[in-house]
Amino acid sequence: MLKLNKGIKAILEWVEVIVISVVLALLINLFVMQPIKVDGESMMPTLQNNDFVIISRLGRTFNMDVDYGDIVVIDKTINTKEKSFLHDIWEEIREISIFNRFENRNLLIKRVIGKPGDTIEIKNGKLYRNGELLNEPYLKDPVMNEVDKTFYVPEGHVFVMGDNRNNSMDSRIIGALPMKNIKGVLALDITALFR
Repeated sequence: MLKLNKGIKAILEWVEVIVISVVLALLINLFVMQPIKVDGESMMPTLQNNDFVIISRLGRTFNMDVDYGDIVVIDKTINTKEKSFLHDIWEEIREISIFNRFENRNLLIKRVIGKPGDTIEIKNGKLYRNGELLNEPYLKDPVMNEVDKTFYVPEGHVFVMGDNRNNSMDSRIIGALPMKNIKGVLALDITALFR
């Protein structure tokens, strides 16, 4: 009987360790950092297709603003219906890569070009923010066949673009996206460490 009690106690200790580990992993993924797999070539040459990156979720956790040039992972779905905190947490858990495939067609990885109140202009293939020409050394190629356009970034939104402008679905097509849709900011390109 004593051996049986020791065996049950050992099993319960292992279950406790596993449960605590899973809860800690979830909390880290939800509020601190999360691995993401780059799907596509829209951020070349900065990020390559199939790169594994770590995004920091601290900005989202502490409601901090993003900055110009930040590379963000953002949900392109715009849902105007307000959801409860628990519903948001459940959606976030469902998107964590350990429960879902790394590739999520609703998530984009792009560079922040405009913030609320900015006017973004494309003239002769060049990009201007509030009338100032942007220096963009990270671009893959010169922009080809771009029609001159002007965009205004509404309150609570960001304007994002890929570094591979000739092959990127971004705010030029889908418009500015709500800041609340930002899942995190690029912290580390793991794959680049091994190139």
